[in-house]
Amino acid sequence: MRPVARAAAVLGLILAAAATPAQEPPAAPGAVAARCLYIPPGWADRVVYYHSFDTSVDRPEINTLGAKVLMGDAAGAPGLAGRSCRFEPDRKNKRGLSLTGLALPLHRPWTLSMWWRLEEPMKAESGFGLISMHGKGFMSNFVAGKGPWCGLREPTFVAQVYNWPGVSNVNDIYEGPAWVEQAVWHHVAMVVSKGSQVRIWWDGALKADLALKGRLLAPADTAGSIEFGPGGSALTITIDEVMVLDVALEAEAIRDYTTAARHLAAAGVPVFVPHTSGREN
Repeated sequence: MRPVARAAAVLGLILAAAATPAQEPPAAPGAVAARCLYIPPGWADRVVYYHSFDTSVDRPEINTLGAKVLMGDAAGAPGLAGRSCRFEPDRKNKRGLSLTGLALPLHRPWTLSMWWRLEEPMKAESGFGLISMHGKGFMSNFVAGKGPWCGLREPTFVAQVYNWPGVSNVNDIYEGPAWVEQAVWHHVAMVVSKGSQVRIWWDGALKADLALKGRLLAPADTAGSIEFGPGGSALTITIDEVMVLDVALEAEAIRDYTTAARHLAAAGVPVFVPHTSGREN
């Protein structure tokens, strides 16, 4: 659904909900996703993890992955939509939102999606994590600051795929500087597909397209955990609208989603279709 049509549909849902007698919403994940105004309708049956932070800072609304959720030094805060999760610097813990106890086969398609923003101005040495998947090896997108690692001279976009047996390591530090303004919302998505491709999107634009070499990822190549921000950052980072989908989203879908979410947030549209009972789900 195009962004303008999506916004019009959302307003219609809100008006309809206000005129509907209170009732308990279904507990099925697809029904929960359908009630969330920031999940495109076509995604509702593909969302296997969704964390809006509106219901609870540490409890997701959808978790068919059965993931154990671990948090760093976090607290609720105003978000892109409704509430979000803010992480204070924690060099000892070095954890943002961690999903553990998983066994996601990486030969299958996956999309990891998150909104994020920095609450402090960056310095030349600033670095922070965004999204990563970990198993025998790892796949990650982060920002590395000035320092001896790779001889970087300023904050730099990094995408990596490392340590999967038989797969050539990829260290992409060539996509340019990663200076980010304070208190501005950004979107990141990592898409794994075809057993050989990892793509990173920032704000609806393709930033990295990694073609894996050596061999295809196989059913035995699994991710046991997923990390969403901030990766031991010395900066305060806020995240919102975290999703995992069991499908590889294409360019148009990601662009439309980021545009629509910004429009909905600017209009003050709530995260969920309101119920007169006052309950979210």
